[in-house]
Amino acid sequence: MDEYNVDRSGETIRKPQVNTELLAKWTGILFWLVIVSVIADLLTSENISGLFPALYFAGQILNVAEMIGYGIILWIISSESIHYRNAAICQFITAVLGIILIPVSGESDFLVAVPAALLSVISGMTGVYYEIKGHMEVLRDVDPVLSDKWHKLWKWYIGAFLGIFAGAVVSVLIPLIGLLLVFASTVGMLVVSVLKIIYIYKMSKVFRAYSAS
Repeated sequence: MDEYNVDRSGETIRKPQVNTELLAKWTGILFWLVIVSVIADLLTSENISGLFPALYFAGQILNVAEMIGYGIILWIISSESIHYRNAAICQFITAVLGIILIPVSGESDFLVAVPAALLSVISGMTGVYYEIKGHMEVLRDVDPVLSDKWHKLWKWYIGAFLGIFAGAVVSVLIPLIGLLLVFASTVGMLVVSVLKIIYIYKMSKVFRAYSAS
């Protein structure tokens, strides 16, 4: 009977197969780290880099620190899904590449910057994929609706990313159409980022509710 519990109405219900207390604690911290990531992205934007180089450098450091912290938390909760472990490894790889890119500047470092940036994008996308797979798995028995929302979010994420890539290619041939595609896809990526914050918050709330019951 360890897998079952009795609610207040006396009905026997199946308990989640995951450690809800562990997930409630650490997904709550993930929520705040995503906020930190957004701040780091703002500090490393082109507008900031041109006007305030010191803030740009601080943003790079903050971004690497956030990735390492995020990876550590994913590793901690990997006991609940193997996908989290894979996502954590990708986070650590992306963080290392981020450290390599911090001092890189100028044409002399072009041969270093391009491969490192490309690998960073690949490892980052792979990490997002495994993280979302992990969220889907741990939520499957707890909140199937939210689990399905994570699945759809991945589709939107990859769609927005491919849109930005396609727009960059098209802009070489048809600048106006390419720029419009990049703009629309960038807005889509912003929406995906906001939804990720919301979904992680909801995850933490769901697991806290199960832990308290």
